[in-house]
Amino acid sequence: MQASFGDVLRAASLRLADAGVETARSDAKLLLLKASGLSSADLIMQEMATVPTDVAASYDEFIRRRFSGEPVSLILGEVEFMGLAFKTDTRALAPRNDSERLVEAALGLAAEKKTGTIVDLGTGSGCLVLSFLHFLPDWNGIALDISPAALSLAQENADRLSLSDRIEFIEGSWHDAADAIAGARLVISNPPYIPDGDIPALDFEVRHFDPTNALGGGADGLDCYREIIEICAARMMSGAHLVFEIGFDQADSVSDLLSRQNFAHLTVVKDFSGHNRVVIAQKQ
Repeated sequence: MQASFGDVLRAASLRLADAGVETARSDAKLLLLKASGLSSADLIMQEMATVPTDVAASYDEFIRRRFSGEPVSLILGEVEFMGLAFKTDTRALAPRNDSERLVEAALGLAAEKKTGTIVDLGTGSGCLVLSFLHFLPDWNGIALDISPAALSLAQENADRLSLSDRIEFIEGSWHDAADAIAGARLVISNPPYIPDGDIPALDFEVRHFDPTNALGGGADGLDCYREIIEICAARMMSGAHLVFEIGFDQADSVSDLLSRQNFAHLTVVKDFSGHNRVVIAQKQ
């Protein structure tokens, strides 16, 4: 006898919960929606309906992958960020909800500027700069990453969002964006900021599925901030803004680095959990 949608959802939720997955129920539901192609409303209506054999097979594979520790974002192949669907895979960090605070801050800074250029340092999937450009059609962007694999993913996301004609991608180090920074009214970055010594203690799915070059920020987690701030201090135009995503305990340290390099009007923005998440500064 074949199981119903309700049956397989309950069984998968219990299996993931037994494996210690904190979001077992929501993960199981998202993966069932992916396997079946149903909407949440459809799933409710068809709770007692029999699961087709091909859907059951796909769902079993999805649950097996999640049980082994693979993040839901990689199994689904896309993540919603700022209301947009971004392709995600092992080439870059998956967009995270807390990073929306950086985009919101950048949009607020650009509200009174009809047009301009935004530079994204360490773009990864491209979610930050592409979301910004989606909401401000008269702006253009330049996105840098040292990883050619990450840039290929960002380009695919630009294509998906019909933004390829408004963004330029640069492969290289922070210094390779110096000329772009000089012409930008906004520079944003979510650089690697985890202290190297903390990486072994990160969650299993982060250590095993996230690209390691997108995590480590040196002994104290601040190496990338130091380098970016030094370049921006030398090249940014007066009045331009620099917006960083930071670790929850780095607001004071990053603010201090900025203050030493002729940046002022420093503002710290909290994330949805109440932790410090974004630092905004203006070049004098």
